[in-house]
Amino acid sequence: MDSHQLAAKVNQGNGKAAKRLGGTARHYRAASPFSPLDAQPLRQLSASFTTDYGYMRAARFGQATRIGIFDAAGFEAGDILVSTEGTFYVAAMPLLQPILCVRAERLVSVRRTTPAGSDAGLQDYGGTTAANEKLIMSGWPASILMSRIGEHSPLQLPGQMRSAWHSILMPAFRDLSLHTGDFVTDDAGHRFVISGTELTNMGWRLTALQVTV
Repeated sequence: MDSHQLAAKVNQGNGKAAKRLGGTARHYRAASPFSPLDAQPLRQLSASFTTDYGYMRAARFGQATRIGIFDAAGFEAGDILVSTEGTFYVAAMPLLQPILCVRAERLVSVRRTTPAGSDAGLQDYGGTTAANEKLIMSGWPASILMSRIGEHSPLQLPGQMRSAWHSILMPAFRDLSLHTGDFVTDDAGHRFVISGTELTNMGWRLTALQVTV
């Protein structure tokens, strides 16, 4: 029995365990960068999510990662599961190792500022406005966690509070890249500007500053 045959047996065993330990989940795979959860699910299956196989430890406050227990045959990294335990995306599927998932409590959209014009010479204001922001992703599951640090505005206004930094984890989609300066909005009405991007084999890891406009 080779490693792939053994992995198939493990998937079958995880599927049987999920029927007893988990709930119902819907499996999605994005076909475009817009609203991947609006498509028809690929399948419905049983799935459970835990921090350890013994189910002895609860998730720590601010812990987004989980071990996914389900029959992973036909799954790919970046696939999405909407279950009775929440929404998760598959971050990594190492052969014969636990499936790493990320709990994604928010749905986000990403917008990019496009140049207002290309003419030379003196131009009108060309900064960020609603009119020159282009939607490049929408309705994507993401984990947004607050960092312990903040940032003061250089204006130093009286009574001014620090702006909060956040860490954003979300799936990658094909060759679509996220850039510093892109804006992220979530389904709770928060808005962030991306200050750092890292594309890993587990998806995007972003650093973002919450903004109010």
